[in-house]
Amino acid sequence: MKTRQLFFYVAILMIGLTSCKKQPEADFTTDKASYIAGETILLTNKTIDGVTYLWTMPDGQTETSKDVNYTTDVNENDGTLIFKLKAYSKKNKKMDETQQSVSLKAAKGDVIFWQITGSGFGTTTVTVNGLTSVITVDSPSSPDCGTSGNAVFNELKVGIYSFTATDGTYNWSGNITIEKNVCLKFQLN
Repeated sequence: MKTRQLFFYVAILMIGLTSCKKQPEADFTTDKASYIAGETILLTNKTIDGVTYLWTMPDGQTETSKDVNYTTDVNENDGTLIFKLKAYSKKNKKMDETQQSVSLKAAKGDVIFWQITGSGFGTTTVTVNGLTSVITVDSPSSPDCGTSGNAVFNELKVGIYSFTATDGTYNWSGNITIEKNVCLKFQLN
């Protein structure tokens, strides 16, 4: 009789111990589906029965925290980012994994080239990154981005660009730095 009781208690103990090691169900969400380079992606862990975690980021880096904030590089091109999550049970006996992707758009900015009223320059042709635009009017002060009559370049990817400009008599050249969501105003004088 004592052997039976002992066997019964051991069986109950074994069932209890194995039930503590449930199979995790890895799951997570992102705060949105599409991002612009330079933004932070919030990865919220929704795993059921997970105890420890291993995230693999699109750049190959790994994280072990429950939730992750991943900041994209502002110089990234258009593309898809894939995030992977492995969720482990107590003592890493069981594991489940999942992955999700989000779309990424390159960060872009604008530049407007202008000349001040009375500068004496004629029609000026400006070239940036193989694109050409023309200044046909002089402005009394710095114009708003997109103002007609100025050389406007919209939606340039973030980065440093060389430019050239000429009115047939004078020549300009140099570099400009395009920043995310910024309109650079560049006066030719």
